[in-house]
Amino acid sequence: MTVAAGRMPLAAAQAPALIIVMVVATVFNDLKPLLPAGEMANDAFIYVVPFALLHFLRQPGGFMVPRVFFVLTLAFLLVIVLGVAINFDEIATVWYKGRSGMSRVITQGMAVALGPVVALMFFNFAVRGALPAISRGAWIALMLMTGVAVFEVASWLNIPGLTQVHEALSLIIHAESGTFYPPRLRMTAFEASWAAVMLTFIFPFAITLGGRRRVALVAGLVVLLVLLLQSRTGMLVIAVQFILFLAGFFRHRKDIIVHAATVAGLAALTMMMIPSVQTSVMEKGSNLVRYGSMNGLIDQTAGVTENVSNVTRLAAIRAGLSMFEERPLLGVGLGQYGFNYPYHIRAEDLRSYEVRAYATSGDAANAWPPAYSLHVRLLAETGLIGYLLWLAMIVPLLLRSLSRSTGATYVGRLHLAVAMTLTGWVMLGASIDSFRFFGGWIALGVGLALWRSPSRQAER
Repeated sequence: MTVAAGRMPLAAAQAPALIIVMVVATVFNDLKPLLPAGEMANDAFIYVVPFALLHFLRQPGGFMVPRVFFVLTLAFLLVIVLGVAINFDEIATVWYKGRSGMSRVITQGMAVALGPVVALMFFNFAVRGALPAISRGAWIALMLMTGVAVFEVASWLNIPGLTQVHEALSLIIHAESGTFYPPRLRMTAFEASWAAVMLTFIFPFAITLGGRRRVALVAGLVVLLVLLLQSRTGMLVIAVQFILFLAGFFRHRKDIIVHAATVAGLAALTMMMIPSVQTSVMEKGSNLVRYGSMNGLIDQTAGVTENVSNVTRLAAIRAGLSMFEERPLLGVGLGQYGFNYPYHIRAEDLRSYEVRAYATSGDAANAWPPAYSLHVRLLAETGLIGYLLWLAMIVPLLLRSLSRSTGATYVGRLHLAVAMTLTGWVMLGASIDSFRFFGGWIALGVGLALWRSPSRQAER
């Protein structure tokens, strides 16, 4: 535990249940919307946030705000306001797919503003000694996701009883997207990619408490779940997190890492010498990279020879970069990517039916044009200045925690969890375009608390 926690032993037991519920709530983002909160209306997390705010209003001692983080956040919000002001003539009059420019500014502004608030709340939770509650919440969330995964896999196999249980659960946890979904694990999320996003936060913090057996159990479960997800980005991000995990836990035993890598390499080489295994691995790996599924091209439409999703993603990223090239400093304005999307796609992109739907103003039934990359979206909507400020919030904490990561102490594991989560957040920015990764903001708050505490922390 930190020194700050040691000075306030009574505060450590004030809100563990609330914190656990908040962490668990981060893994549910497909609920029936109850509030007019835009894209956040389906997230369980936003329905718990008011209780956390009430908790702080009732607490003595005030609400602490780190100075550097406050300045960076204020500068980031100022850039957003300036970007909207400069592009106000367009934003005030634009209308696309039943949405106005200002409505997008408001809904996206809520998502942007909530992130720093979450970071500050968990910063205050952490310095008051509630770090173990965050760890327990991550462990409980992983168990819940695993439990739902069991029922989900059972539904693929049409196992009587378990299939009906999953269908009943889906009426609640998948109230927005529905019960039907391809045979890719999504657990408590609305899609497989977002399930991988949630694991990039839950996995690192679930290993901060417990002995070797729990750590091994968590690692094994995560490997199994990621394989069933069949998410290319998820596999890559979790693989990098595992490298950081091994480097942290075996920081002073590099010989073990070398020996384990050698054994794994020899085992893989031996398996690949078997022709049938080699063919199967190469085919499934190639399918996953090219089509996003180990089963190959899922779309059976006549004449389709490529993964439409790849075409759509590339078109979205190129469109965002084109917007950035036009307005490099402050961007086109927060939430305005979709309005500018039709003017920045290429003719060759129209071979994707998804691009054609996104680029058709009369097709209001289809989803809003996604940027598919938070990095590209930030560059397009907030310009280079906004993008650099966002990175300035994350990268220094990431590097500092990375340098202090170790599996030998509780504080070291917390640094490792922060480094793993923030690394995952930066990498996931190449695949998701939303500010709703609450786990990343929670990790940011924990990292700020660890930074605030002296380096000579009491270790547990």
